[in-house]
Amino acid sequence: MSWAVVDFLPVAAFSLRPSNTTSTGGRSLLVPTPYAIRMALLKALVEATGLEAAVERFPEVRDLQIRLRGPDVVAVNRITQMLLRAFDLPTRHWTRAPVAREYGFYAGALRLALGSTADRFLHETLMPTLPAINYFGRRGGFFQFSGVHLSLAPPSSEAGFVDLCLPLRPDDLGYGILQRMEDMRPNAQFPEVDTIRGDPRSAGARRSYAVRLPYRVMTHGHNAVVYQRLDLAP
Repeated sequence: MSWAVVDFLPVAAFSLRPSNTTSTGGRSLLVPTPYAIRMALLKALVEATGLEAAVERFPEVRDLQIRLRGPDVVAVNRITQMLLRAFDLPTRHWTRAPVAREYGFYAGALRLALGSTADRFLHETLMPTLPAINYFGRRGGFFQFSGVHLSLAPPSSEAGFVDLCLPLRPDDLGYGILQRMEDMRPNAQFPEVDTIRGDPRSAGARRSYAVRLPYRVMTHGHNAVVYQRLDLAP
């Protein structure tokens, strides 16, 4: 298996809530999920090669192995805003509702390692498409492509990588931060993840599980928490 190792630099605050949260609440994830990464890649493929070509490449995108090394530090800020919702015609007033928002600020690059046994797909399709990705998730922050290189060696946990596709085992008692992950089912088909013409009853062909991110709480205060990657901890 070969790996495309790509770096993205943050250019805005990152915010991505799990799909089971409501529009008025829910904590933000620290890093993008495999589902968000695959959907970002599919979007770039559709724009670069057309819909039919992207559909043909969907199995390769779905079956990518994804490992991630998060930024050195993530500062999460939680705020409360007042949201104007439905307009009430009898009273001619907007309905106001409090909403909770979380934003993550990255210090350092977000590194992804995308592994595939399809070398032709990796060289001819995946690597030329990666520079076109500029955000992750429906409400995610914007990123700037920084560079990509090929590697034959799988990324290791000693280098700060975590396998985002591997659910946490019950006997894994290591130190870190738990995060809810979402990924496509192994048998997912393109119509199930198609957000324009797909079947809404398919729920995006998602599967949910938890992973342990190698982070520790560096400091915390009122409505703010700062996380540091474990391999950088003193």
